[in-house]
Amino acid sequence: MSCSWLWLIVYLFFIFITSIQSRYIRLPSVNCSELSPIGTPITQLLNILPSSNWGFTFLTRTSVISYFLLDDIKGTITVKRPLDREDLCRLGICSCFNECILKLEINALSDIYTHIIYVPILILDENDNFCYFSNDIYYLNISESVRLNTRIILPIAHDPDQTPNNVQSYSIVSNNYTEFRLDYQIRPSLIIIEPLDRELHDKYLFNFCAYEGIDNQKRSCCTKILLTITDINDNSPIFQHNQQTPLIIKISELSPIHTELIQMKAFDPDDGLNGQIKYTFSKWTQNDVTINKIFHLNSQNGSITLLKQLDYEERNNYELQIQAKDLGLNAIPTYATVIVEVIDENDWPPELFTFTPADVQLINNSIIYILENISVGTPILYLTVSDRDSGENGRVSIELIPSMNQTSVVQLEKVSDNTYALKTIIQLDREQNSYYSFTLFVYDHGEPKQSIRNLFELHLIDVNDCSPIFDNSTNYSFYINENNKENFPIHTIKVDDFDEHDHVTLQLKFDSEQNYNDLFKLNEQNQLIILKSLDYEQQSLYQFSIQAEDTFGHQTSISILIHVNDLNDNPVQFLTNFTQFQIEENQNNQTYLGHIQAEDKDKNTTVIYTIDSNDNKQITNFIELKSNGNLYTKISFDREQLNRLQFYIIANDSYYTDKILIEILILDQNDNKPILKSKSPYCYIYNTTNSNQTIEIQLDGYDPDENENGNIIYSLKNPSSKGIRILSNGLLIIEPIFQEYKFDIYLTDRGKFKSLSSSYENFIVYIVYDEFECQNYSLISSLELDQRTFIYFLSIILISLACFIIIILFICCCIYYRQRQIRLKSSNNKPITNLTPSFSSSLNDDAENDTLLISSPSPQFTAMTTISTSTTTTNDSNRLTTFTDRLSNNKSSSLSSSSSSTYVKMSRSFEDEIL
Repeated sequence: MSCSWLWLIVYLFFIFITSIQSRYIRLPSVNCSELSPIGTPITQLLNILPSSNWGFTFLTRTSVISYFLLDDIKGTITVKRPLDREDLCRLGICSCFNECILKLEINALSDIYTHIIYVPILILDENDNFCYFSNDIYYLNISESVRLNTRIILPIAHDPDQTPNNVQSYSIVSNNYTEFRLDYQIRPSLIIIEPLDRELHDKYLFNFCAYEGIDNQKRSCCTKILLTITDINDNSPIFQHNQQTPLIIKISELSPIHTELIQMKAFDPDDGLNGQIKYTFSKWTQNDVTINKIFHLNSQNGSITLLKQLDYEERNNYELQIQAKDLGLNAIPTYATVIVEVIDENDWPPELFTFTPADVQLINNSIIYILENISVGTPILYLTVSDRDSGENGRVSIELIPSMNQTSVVQLEKVSDNTYALKTIIQLDREQNSYYSFTLFVYDHGEPKQSIRNLFELHLIDVNDCSPIFDNSTNYSFYINENNKENFPIHTIKVDDFDEHDHVTLQLKFDSEQNYNDLFKLNEQNQLIILKSLDYEQQSLYQFSIQAEDTFGHQTSISILIHVNDLNDNPVQFLTNFTQFQIEENQNNQTYLGHIQAEDKDKNTTVIYTIDSNDNKQITNFIELKSNGNLYTKISFDREQLNRLQFYIIANDSYYTDKILIEILILDQNDNKPILKSKSPYCYIYNTTNSNQTIEIQLDGYDPDENENGNIIYSLKNPSSKGIRILSNGLLIIEPIFQEYKFDIYLTDRGKFKSLSSSYENFIVYIVYDEFECQNYSLISSLELDQRTFIYFLSIILISLACFIIIILFICCCIYYRQRQIRLKSSNNKPITNLTPSFSSSLNDDAENDTLLISSPSPQFTAMTTISTSTTTTNDSNRLTTFTDRLSNNKSSSLSSSSSSTYVKMSRSFEDEIL
């Protein structure tokens, strides 16, 4: 009896806790002016909630809540502190690039409800700041030699308000100068539209005004600009980086004093003082007392260093306007903007706050009790994280770390920026595991990281929810060879149920489109039986399910996959016995010819293609066959040498084979020029009996290409006579005149895409009477030399003759020199005596070896006669008589000084020397 009361109490408690609801409510943005006075109500949360006794508290733990008051009974949010949008942006409490939104999370509790209300408050910008210029008057200098359309950058007005409350336009009031035009599309500037002349006008004074706000509430601020025209120093310093874009520098708030932030380098092409640059803060920057206390600018090199420790909480950014100005007269300064962003250091650990829905029990902020049949995705714990730091140091992340040897059953889901919900991700089952534990690891993203860890225990409350379970150790994908036996058992299905006294029944479930009742069944022993023989080619995969159901109606299904293994039971075969491929000649090697495909009903069988061994030797140098049936060429074919190939290809699937006859036709390309077989000179023997008829000579031409590529057209140019012409088929028609004809012959084929031609110049045709005359013409033509050949041979003959003459002259000079030497020696050694006895005796003594030299009556050897002796007596007598006769003709029998002769006896060795 007591046990029944206990179950009744548990059941009533379960009904009670499930009736309580928990929600996370997101409200639309609430607009609030930054000029709202203290105590201004923003919204009342009680109006959006059902009637109940509500209590309200802030969940947000950031500095945002210091600006608002929350009525814990009515839920009214009122302004606690002045809401200055510009101060909020400066302190980093909200982002002002687009909108300034303050985010509040409020916990609403009642007797039966627990809600988290997300309230975003949009701070509206008001035109509460006046625009201003840094100076009351700006002095600008510009050279009179400046070019037209040059821009003079004007100072900008400052207004921290947001568009459209900030500066919208600029104008020059009472502008009577035609040399300038104002342009403020990108940045306010004066554009020079007329040439400047310092001698005519050396100064210009402008009243420069800026306008802020909308049209009906426009306000303005003005300054004066004094523009001086100078004659020299017309170059201003130029910073290395882009002057139009601010240079942003990020620096840690813990950076030591005297740290160099950056060196602002500028360049001035002028010489002397005009090129020396001095760096200073602009007047607008100097007016900021905080900047002057913290930063120091070196006027010589532009280096910016720290004078004081930075503090992110006091101020997180600084805008420095650097002025670079040369030391020349009338120098024009150049400005560059440096924005220093202070990096917050990570010195605060994150914080974690937890609360639970009404149907979840949380004990000691670490032990959680839930029902085991709780739905997947149900929140069991809400978490809020915060960090007093900002930026990455204040950006907090949370990770769920499951305990070792346990699968995670919950996951974190982000609800808002800093709020998370811990939800279940699987259907829990106390019979499998009644206890889980996990750790929440909360950390920020600063350096070094700050983190905390919280260990939680999750306990499951039991309900009757067990379903049948199939054996997980069994793989329910079965592989069966085709052609199996009938009534073949595959596997015994095992199923269990952890609930007590449950009886499980099994049933096959097929899709409505495919009914396999005639193929599969379950017997009483829960064996899966194949009733018929399976064929892989008809169907390779069977998919169905087996459903297990217990006595309480809990059902479980499991998918059955039966894969039919393919066997090689079908022959490979070609669809045809003959296939022809065509390829044009002169194609590159490895040209793709085509693909051979054999059919095999066995889908998992690989078919390999090879060339028949009987054809392999004659084909292997021409064709390459890949194993997949692709055909490629190995060479570049020439149709004139080979016009076709035939061979067999065998398809093999490792068990069956089939063959196909392959024929490859080599198609012709126009790649050969026509050739004239008839040789020049061509001799034609004319029959005088037909003297009145024209002479027809068929010229013989040849082109190895086929069809139109080998069809030759003949043409004739430059004929030596008008009585000759040629037809396109090569028939040469000549008038019956015996003479020599000379002309040029051109042979052109009829190629479709391109035509090739050959020319034969100076082709000669002889018209003769008989064969003998034809032979004479042939001989004459073989002996005829052209002009270049004649000049070549003539040059060789003249050069040879000149060389021969030079050699003869050299020999004569040698003989003369030797003869003179001998004569001088003879005149010095022997007295002059009667010539006749000496001559006679010498002639008789050495008739065989002497040589007689007789000179004319002259002091020089102007004429010389050489007489060679022989061994016969008759010749000697004749020579002696000749010599005596010459002596008798002289007027005097003695040798005088004016007419003298000298007989010189020379040995044979001298003759050899002459030779």
